[in-house]
Amino acid sequence: MPDYKETSAAGHSWQRCTQVVIENHRGATPLVRFDEERVIVLDGGIEARSPCGTFCVDYDPARPIALRDPHSGELTGETTTYAAAYALLYSAYLDAAVERDMAAAEFTITPPEGI
Repeated sequence: MPDYKETSAAGHSWQRCTQVVIENHRGATPLVRFDEERVIVLDGGIEARSPCGTFCVDYDPARPIALRDPHSGELTGETTTYAAAYALLYSAYLDAAVERDMAAAEFTITPPEGI
């Protein structure tokens, strides 16, 4: 029995990373987890997304990363390392945390003496 109002549809699909999680437990080797999804876009503009996988990579500071242009996916010919990526993310975290803490300090209300 055919599906009710079944039709064929044209469009395109691709796989993408939706989330990168760094598990950095004290005393353990950090782990990088990549979560992926499949995106399907039909010619009429309807879009569907569904999870399609997860994989993990142990942190190895010397492991090379071939850099790609984020718009085209083309290799740039440059490389970096997991250590450099770690330093970048560590610095991004500290910058954001300090900014957050400074903003919170600006809004600290000190009650008048005697209250």
